[in-house]
Amino acid sequence: MNLSRLFGFDAEYMYYGLGFKSSVAHGPANLNDASGHLQAISLDGIVNVPYHAGKLGAYGIFGIGFYRRSVSTTSQPLLPLSICQPVWMRWWDVNCVGNPPRIPPPPAPAQTLSSNSKDAGGFNIGGGVTYRLNHLGRSKVFVEWRYHRAYHSDGLTIVMPVTVGLRW
Repeated sequence: MNLSRLFGFDAEYMYYGLGFKSSVAHGPANLNDASGHLQAISLDGIVNVPYHAGKLGAYGIFGIGFYRRSVSTTSQPLLPLSICQPVWMRWWDVNCVGNPPRIPPPPAPAQTLSSNSKDAGGFNIGGGVTYRLNHLGRSKVFVEWRYHRAYHSDGLTIVMPVTVGLRW
């Protein structure tokens, strides 16, 4: 919603897939089937640059939000008494649940090791470029970069997505 030509605000939802570094997923931690994602809801202020170059425009955006980081992993146990790795708990919030996994008779199906979610508050800041599609200026294609930072209890979660989209 625009309050004036220069200022506006919006509410947004974001889903961002979090990948595991291969050195962690395939290393001693053995998190081969690990997955993670970040969801966010934010309220953002928008400052439009008053000068345009033809149909091109620019803007800055900043806001506060609520962030939920979730991770889960399945494991194909390789040893009869696999021991919970400290990296599972410290880096990825994967808590070992119950007894250590045991090898079932072959073929061994993947077992759910654990899943975990953490909630936190945070902020975002960024900017973008728009291209007007019609004379009235209501429909625009945009390219935007953002810096999101969430203050989870075990440390910071930082993502920097580039978004391409359509506004009307």
